[in-house]
Amino acid sequence: MDKENTSSSSSTHEAEAVMATQTEAYDDLKARHKKELKDLQARVTSLKRTVTQGDKKKKKEVTAEIARLEKDLKQQQGKEEKEWKAQNENTTASGSSSSQQNPDSGATVAAEDEEDDFDINDIPIDHLTIDPTPVKSQPQAQQSKGKKPNRQRARQERKAQAIKEIQDQAEKEAAGQVNMGEVEHKAIAELAVAMSVAVKDITADGHCLYNAIADQLLQHYSTQTTAKNLRHETAEYMRAHSDDFMPFLTNKQGDMMSDDDFLAYCTELESTAVWGGQLELVALSRTHKVPIWVVQMGSPTLKLSAEEFPTKKPLMVSYHRYMYGLGEHYNSLRPKDA
Repeated sequence: MDKENTSSSSSTHEAEAVMATQTEAYDDLKARHKKELKDLQARVTSLKRTVTQGDKKKKKEVTAEIARLEKDLKQQQGKEEKEWKAQNENTTASGSSSSQQNPDSGATVAAEDEEDDFDINDIPIDHLTIDPTPVKSQPQAQQSKGKKPNRQRARQERKAQAIKEIQDQAEKEAAGQVNMGEVEHKAIAELAVAMSVAVKDITADGHCLYNAIADQLLQHYSTQTTAKNLRHETAEYMRAHSDDFMPFLTNKQGDMMSDDDFLAYCTELESTAVWGGQLELVALSRTHKVPIWVVQMGSPTLKLSAEEFPTKKPLMVSYHRYMYGLGEHYNSLRPKDA
């Protein structure tokens, strides 16, 4: 590569053109990363606004979700930057060797400038979740005693200021957004009052649908069971009545499930914490021969198996689409006096 850099003026210009193209592409990458950071901070702010004072469980769940989002973005951006550098390694090496050959190229000054400056995209993601406190600069009197300015301290101050600007902008954007979690919570609370029931919070652990049904069976039929047992019953019923469920399921490619796909689906349902939905509720209602009502915002109450078991007291659950950033959720709707 050294010979190519010194062989002729035209080859030098060609190398410089390639470097310019790569720099522009790299700037685009860093600009996108900056936008992703701002979008994430807006989402983090929005998630924090869903936590009511004193709700330790919700705070813990939101904190875990924020940590996961920050970690995923940090890993993703790090991987993208690493891949970019690997793809452009030859060009970068050419530019580097050219600078090393020319002792008058000002490499030392450039290195100092690079240390003194910083890119907002170099700020670690986890720093965006705290309120940065700028480090106070030294008094002017101390700096004038023949000492060089503290470049590291100045860099920290500018970085802290940049973080604060991002946070302020994200909070302004989040303030203008509708908090759908609060809207949904209020709507379901009003529906519960009208139906003379109260919302019983169920832990958001992937088993919420089954734990909500277990709570309802205990309340209305004195039947004690567990999420594990209900998962097993659901899987067994669906295997035995596959024709009733397979037409409504698709595989990962978006095609109708084969017999093997369906059996794998039932096995996962039975042995993991995969979320349940309407099909699983249908299987549960038929297994226990009771109707199941699903109360949700913006839609009429869904009454599963109501015509098949019209004389039975229904099990009632609430469906929450926006309650957690982690995904959909079910709670139990107990009688007010329970």
